[in-house]
Amino acid sequence: MKVLLLGCGNVGANVARQLVPRHPELECVVGDLDLAVAEQLAAELGPRVRAVAADVRDPARLDELLDGVDLVFNAVGPFYRSAVPVIEAALRARVDYLDINDDHDVAEQLFLDPSWHQRAVDAGIKLVIGCGSTPGLTNVMARLLADRLDRVREIHLATAVPFVPGLLSPAVVDHMMHITAGEVVQFVDGEYRKMPGWGGRLEVPYAAPFKAYPSFFIGHGETVTLPHFISGLEQVTNRIAFFPEAGAQIWRSLIDLGLGNPEVIEGLGISPLKFLTRHLASEAGARSVGVDLSDEPWAVASRVEVVGERDGAEVRCVLEHHLDLPTEQAEDSTADPTPTCARLAIEAWLAGGVTGQGLLAPEVCLDAEAYVRAFAGETGGRLIESETVLRRDRYA
Repeated sequence: MKVLLLGCGNVGANVARQLVPRHPELECVVGDLDLAVAEQLAAELGPRVRAVAADVRDPARLDELLDGVDLVFNAVGPFYRSAVPVIEAALRARVDYLDINDDHDVAEQLFLDPSWHQRAVDAGIKLVIGCGSTPGLTNVMARLLADRLDRVREIHLATAVPFVPGLLSPAVVDHMMHITAGEVVQFVDGEYRKMPGWGGRLEVPYAAPFKAYPSFFIGHGETVTLPHFISGLEQVTNRIAFFPEAGAQIWRSLIDLGLGNPEVIEGLGISPLKFLTRHLASEAGARSVGVDLSDEPWAVASRVEVVGERDGAEVRCVLEHHLDLPTEQAEDSTADPTPTCARLAIEAWLAGGVTGQGLLAPEVCLDAEAYVRAFAGETGGRLIESETVLRRDRYA
């Protein structure tokens, strides 16, 4: 079995670090635009791993790399630039594809145009989109709760993270601006609608040690794929909170100042976004946007709320995942659960546990309970579940 892993940044490298030792039967090829980075990772992982130069913008090179491959895993960001070229190559090569796409516009392009699914079916392959933590784990958590109801009407997702821009890589800052500035898709009153990014303020309550935080619309794939695969939905929303609220206010100011603009300024040779990604990673940037986190948890929370009916009663189910952040930066840090989520999806594929054909998302092709249990067991994250049942006719 031969697997090609594209992208040797933090996520891609950590997926490889988890996958290779667990699966000595695999032949793994790691590719990156910077061959030296790929070679360093391959040397670390041992003789079963081969490094290649990979430019996702070069169709001929992709065709060469996918020849003889059984699965291609794409961790090259930003996905609004990289996903479709690699998917096109997978279709040409008739090779299964899996990624961690977290850009809403990619999900829109793929899932709202039925030709992509048909092309994958005709090619006899699986295209599995968005297998990270969010989207990915969040989709599966939503499916887990939805399967316990007779009818599902609403799904509301939210994430709360401490505001520490200095810990965000330039690629993450680029992505965060892409999904919060401009318009983002939400599913409202049974239809996809464009809503203002960082709009839709809502106080979202979390279980302790978190609290209620003002949260704002973001553009993620869940709001596209969940209504696509779960029938009867009327609302699907996705929000994020930076805490404390001062962090959210700073982010709003950065958006309003136009610092998310990717267009190069004439005569300057750099875009506002490129400047911002470098500035926030610098000591000066960290000092200028620092906030007081002394009264906040050093952790990240994801919350999935599903509303529907069971046995004639209205039911509101909530499942939260809390993951502590490391106190020291480590190469295999659990600060980002995305590599573990992606590796579990790859392992499901290896075991024949990715069901279906064509264009897929985690909520429709993975065993929800098994996946959530495996993730919780491996990360040590806390899962907190609650359910409220409203019986209007009990005393009628």
